[in-house]
Amino acid sequence: MIWPLITEFIGLIPMFIVVGMVLWRKRQLDKDSRRDPLTTELLRLPGESLQCRLEAMMDKHIEKLVLLVSLGLMTGLLIAVRRIGEHPMPWGVVDTVLFLGAMVAAVVIGLKLTQAMPERRRYHQALRAEQATAQEVAAALIGDNRLIHDVQAGEFNIDHVVITPTGIFAIETKSRLKPPVGNGTPKVKYDGRILDFGSWQETKPIDQATRQAHWLEEYLKRSTGDTHSVTPVLALPGWFVESTVRLTDRMVRVINPKNSQWLLLPQRQSVQLDSATIQRVAFQIEKLAQAPEEQGNSR
Repeated sequence: MIWPLITEFIGLIPMFIVVGMVLWRKRQLDKDSRRDPLTTELLRLPGESLQCRLEAMMDKHIEKLVLLVSLGLMTGLLIAVRRIGEHPMPWGVVDTVLFLGAMVAAVVIGLKLTQAMPERRRYHQALRAEQATAQEVAAALIGDNRLIHDVQAGEFNIDHVVITPTGIFAIETKSRLKPPVGNGTPKVKYDGRILDFGSWQETKPIDQATRQAHWLEEYLKRSTGDTHSVTPVLALPGWFVESTVRLTDRMVRVINPKNSQWLLLPQRQSVQLDSATIQRVAFQIEKLAQAPEEQGNSR
């Protein structure tokens, strides 16, 4: 009784396997007790690169699901064809191979989809963090200042570039989940080299912010003919940042974007950019932040 029923709906079994795997993985992620670090009410703000990555990931997921459905239907059709006619063939080796092949393909595709789910979640968190940083920094800027988002720098992007009379700042934003409720204030200690979150430490975000600031310095030197110092900044929305050393001019600044007012204060190197210089620098950087359709129109 059961076996004929299975053969009749055999094409749907791979889909059931994937749906079950995805629901199981989603339930695991939902049980994560760590908290979203953001306390900013988000508006529609930049994050174009991450949004494109998410869309590309969704397109790949859809392709895999279409492939899976097609594979299931094809398997069911091939098995059914062998049973059409006056003398239907009994279940044999070929049917077993087709069935097991479809099952293996379903498991492989299901694994790829579930393995990509944490990455997709990180992209969503990073996108929200970029938007929060843009919103908080923009609120702090007035007058003769510029805030440029999602600056394309070849194989990577700079989340935000701030230009003020007191200097140029390249801001990299990172999203890190807060500890579960009851584990104290989310605090990160920074000694100029290492980010200490309490239960783990990181250095890669510091290195990344430094590289991006150096890249922007070289770009401005080539495009404007002038040498401009760019201060690297790392934004950690939702975290209290405690600096344990006196930061030098070339060290990365680590901030909660809610405390962005310092960008308007005179820096130690006493940089003073006039309106013409700010306009010239902003013009060159804005070329790297054009939307894809705008880049096509300018060609």
